[in-house]
Amino acid sequence: MKQLLVILFVLINAQFASAKELIIISDLDETIREANIEKKAKAGLKLISGVKAYQGLKLIFNEIKAKNPEAKFYYLSNSYPFLYNGDKWTTKNGFPDGEVFQRCLKDKSDEFKPKKLKEIALAHPDAQLILFGDNIEKDPAFYREFLIETQIKDAQVFIRDARLLFTQDPEMIYFQTEAQITEALGISEATSSAVKNLAFSNLVPRYLLKNLKKRLIKECKKTATNCSEVASRRVLDVIDLLRPVAERP
Repeated sequence: MKQLLVILFVLINAQFASAKELIIISDLDETIREANIEKKAKAGLKLISGVKAYQGLKLIFNEIKAKNPEAKFYYLSNSYPFLYNGDKWTTKNGFPDGEVFQRCLKDKSDEFKPKKLKEIALAHPDAQLILFGDNIEKDPAFYREFLIETQIKDAQVFIRDARLLFTQDPEMIYFQTEAQITEALGISEATSSAVKNLAFSNLVPRYLLKNLKKRLIKECKKTATNCSEVASRRVLDVIDLLRPVAERP
């Protein structure tokens, strides 16, 4: 019996010892912050009035942390600390504690986030990585380059489709609302339901729809059709596609 207990103890410890470290790396603006960075002037006004959190990712991140207490969170942003303090913002808005990296004022290059991402990966060579970003700026490109350069296999990439382009990509998962990614992340039914029951404006901020309409009108003008009407119809189609069932007429 004593030998059996020793064997069981060794097997259990070996199982836990072989469990991979979990690392979550997330962009800030337009990934977890409703920042409207596509429109720089309006993004500046939001800094004054206060930038809200995407509630869906907050619920998801907190469940990941609850299930994996040892998981490490890193938040990366090209924003400058003098604009806002990312560490204070994530804490105030209820995201899991983690290290926040923002670009220093002297750094004008586009290499800050890719360089920091590689540093984090190098510090955790055997970890499972879950990466979050958005498609307003360059997250898809630098995540793709990162995966090619490092040849990391155990990584998932989730991109918020803040431009509402409905992009399909075999290497990463694009999502318009967090309700679309709970299954891929193994999120519980309780949290999944909470995400799906968020108000539509919490899942898809109104300014994303306004920005979409403006882009559609601009593109439409090249063909000289009734652009406002065409754009309005497309925006309504997008709303119908993404609106939670409970909120549909």
